Amino acid sequence: MDKSTLDHIDSNFERYVAELVSLIRMPSVSATGQGVRECFTHLSGLMEAMGVDLETFEVDGGNPIIVGEKSGERDDVVLLIYDHYDVQPVEPLDEWVRDPFSGEVVDGRIHGRGASDSKGNLMAYLSAVNSLEETVGLPITVKFLFEGDEEISSPPLEDFVDGHKSELSADSVVCADGDMDPSGRPMITLGMKGLLYVQLKCRVGSADMHSSRAALVPSASWRLVRALNTLRDESGRVTVPGWMEGKLEPTGVDMELIKKIPFDEDAAKEEMGVDGFLNDSHGVEALRDFLYEPTCNIAGLTAGYQGEGVKTVLPAEASAKLDMRLVYDQSPRRCLELLRRHLDAGGFSDVEVIPLGICEPSHTPVDAPIARAAATAAREVYGTDPVIYPKHHASGPDYLFSKNLGLHSIWTGCSPAYGNIHAPNEFTGLEDFRLGIRYAVEVINQFCLTRTSM
Repeated sequence: MDKSTLDHIDSNFERYVAELVSLIRMPSVSATGQGVRECFTHLSGLMEAMGVDLETFEVDGGNPIIVGEKSGERDDVVLLIYDHYDVQPVEPLDEWVRDPFSGEVVDGRIHGRGASDSKGNLMAYLSAVNSLEETVGLPITVKFLFEGDEEISSPPLEDFVDGHKSELSADSVVCADGDMDPSGRPMITLGMKGLLYVQLKCRVGSADMHSSRAALVPSASWRLVRALNTLRDESGRVTVPGWMEGKLEPTGVDMELIKKIPFDEDAAKEEMGVDGFLNDSHGVEALRDFLYEPTCNIAGLTAGYQGEGVKTVLPAEASAKLDMRLVYDQSPRRCLELLRRHLDAGGFSDVEVIPLGICEPSHTPVDAPIARAAATAAREVYGTDPVIYPKHHASGPDYLFSKNLGLHSIWTGCSPAYGNIHAPNEFTGLEDFRLGIRYAVEVINQFCLTRTSM
């Protein structure tokens, strides 16, 4: 990295911190709508002040989306930066030491909801582009896609991406919504699991009844439990016929990456509060299952009376919410059809299946130019090899970039590994943010070099 850019980051760091603090102070809770539009307006103003060419879009059923562009010396190389300006709710409020939206800077940390997830990452890239432009020049064209619904599964984003492919045309994507590995090393992720989220409902009878009638009237609760019990076996394997269609096993390259991940099995068990993992898996095997196996999880189960004391009732309705993680290249829409078909074949045609969320799995190869650029950038800035995950255990809208736009896409960021994301007392470190700006600068520089050498 050019010394003038490094010096510029350091000499302007207080300004960059102040801009991040100003964004943290703008509540933007997409789950409730609190302050989201005001935060969108504030962020748009920050970007305009940096000279970013902006288009803002109102979207049906969602919060405004920002698409920005900053032209560089090479307009034939374009990097798209994705991130989000919305945040999680702050509850439980009484567990916060400081005002969740104070943006207070204390003891080398910037405190507040969104500091790590993901306003710190977002501002690191804006600050990096600003630092490059004001010193050696921005070497490539950088585009920005910032949404305000990520924390509620980005419901309008797919239609938006599909309808604005020309505005979002690029060579590769950096999804800057990421943090450091628990080992303290930078982390790069090359794909996400997919997700099928459904609610199952079963109703028997017109209304709740006296429980003595259980001798005559079928139970909605038991019927739903029996239906649920047909979906997976004791090992956790999904037993719906055809479910594994499209499931790809990790390649030899993938397994080599998995073996290099610094997985502390004992620490993971302690954090999760368990004595062992499913199927008594250990080490590399456990990590492989974590990243490459589908799941069928009962996220919520509701029926009848659950208050204090006794109420003898035969519930008329029972419901369950399931999140079912999928791996490359299972189709969530096909899995939804298979689930319905399976229930019908098992005599559970009366169990209603209500889809609540669909997310495709995604994949980017480790030798993709953006992956190589980020890995080199990580070594330059942090002085260590990054931890490269061939897949992430969670789900996100990465497929919109890798499948719908047909681009290589990585997830990486500068937030601390234990920054209390989605929890009370969220923070990012001042040094995390400073290094994050440098990392973003170097990702841009290295991507330019990889494209030049092709």
